Amino acid sequence: MNKEFSHAVQIRAQRDGQFVFILDPSLPFQMILRYLEKRWEESNRFFKSAKIVIDLGLRPFRFDEIIALRDLLKNQWHANVTELRLGHRFDSFFEWASKQIGIPIHQIPFQEKEPEPVIIKQTCRSGTRIETPQDCVVLGDVNPGAEIIAGRDIIVFGVLRGIAHAGAYGNRDSKIWALSIEPSQLRIADLVAMPPREDKPPQTKRYEIAEIKDDRIQVTSF
Repeated sequence: MNKEFSHAVQIRAQRDGQFVFILDPSLPFQMILRYLEKRWEESNRFFKSAKIVIDLGLRPFRFDEIIALRDLLKNQWHANVTELRLGHRFDSFFEWASKQIGIPIHQIPFQEKEPEPVIIKQTCRSGTRIETPQDCVVLGDVNPGAEIIAGRDIIVFGVLRGIAHAGAYGNRDSKIWALSIEPSQLRIADLVAMPPREDKPPQTKRYEIAEIKDDRIQVTSF
């Protein structure tokens, strides 16, 4: 199971005994299903008859995917899906619901305060996953194995060595700031950048910014 595949579904236990399955927003659905089939084979039936909450997070709602996922968990895992969480992307759900009742559905816009950034006051270690529709500020390092996903900018007051995905809703103007950018993977909107394999020569710098220029992610040192 490669590294990308291992992020297909994050599983968290709740205090009420239910398990929350958070689906990776960037992977094809068939890869999600293959991951669950393999996880079932490796779990020694740990999840048999479990109560499961499906959290779409940043993944768009797809009725056919939800049904396929529910059927897999029911028929193979003998588990019950007790709740579906839509995360922050409602457009596809409204489109599906509109087709069901035959009339258009529009969300009424309302005035909101400028959203405040999410501030993480610690180093993000391996296994940590921070997900927010706002800006995300990390007061510490982002270590390998940690993942930061933000709808807007990501600012790291430390070294970025994990995965960072800014502009997760598709905003290509989003940026990733860090004192040093040495990630395992960078993402901005729909673009992905992998770090060079060779060691970067030491240089004096105050901070670095990753942003989209000429349809690719570029890192600039200051």
